[in-house]
Amino acid sequence: MKKFFPFFLQCSASLMLCGSSALAQAGSQTNVPPSGARFTPPVVVRSVFTDDPRAGKDPFYPNSTRRSSAPEVAATNTPPPSTLFGQLALKGISGVRGQRFALINSATVSVGEKAEIRSGSQNIKIICREIRDTSVLVELVGGAGEVRELKLREGI
Repeated sequence: MKKFFPFFLQCSASLMLCGSSALAQAGSQTNVPPSGARFTPPVVVRSVFTDDPRAGKDPFYPNSTRRSSAPEVAATNTPPPSTLFGQLALKGISGVRGQRFALINSATVSVGEKAEIRSGSQNIKIICREIRDTSVLVELVGGAGEVRELKLREGI
C-alpha cells in the first residue's frame, strides 16, 4: 500500500496538468462568431428519386431481372360460353320452396348467390338466378348475360 500511494499521486498530478493545458487551448479556439458577423441559415437540399425500370439497376441485386420491363402477355383466350355451360352439371336440389339450394358440380348455391365452380383445371364463375323443382337457371359472370338451364338427370 505504501508503494501504491506515491504512484497514485504522481498519476493524478500528471492528469491534472494535462487537463488544464487542454482547457487552455480550448479557451483560445471558440465557435462563437464575431459580434459583427451575420448568421445565414443553412440551405435545405431536397433529394429527388426517380424509379425508371429502363434506367439504372438494383444496387443490392445487380443481376436481378425484376426491374426489367415485363413482356406483354397476350390476352387469355376464354372458351366460349357454350363449352363452359357444358362443364356444369346439376347434381341435386334440396331445401323447402322458399329456401332452396342447388348442388352444381361440387358447389352449393342459393338464388342470387355467386359461386366459383371448379371444373377440370379451370374455375367457372356463375350466378344462380332461379331454382326450380327439377332445374336451375345459371348465368356466367362476364358472359354477356347468357342464362342457361341446368336440368337434373333422369331418375334423380
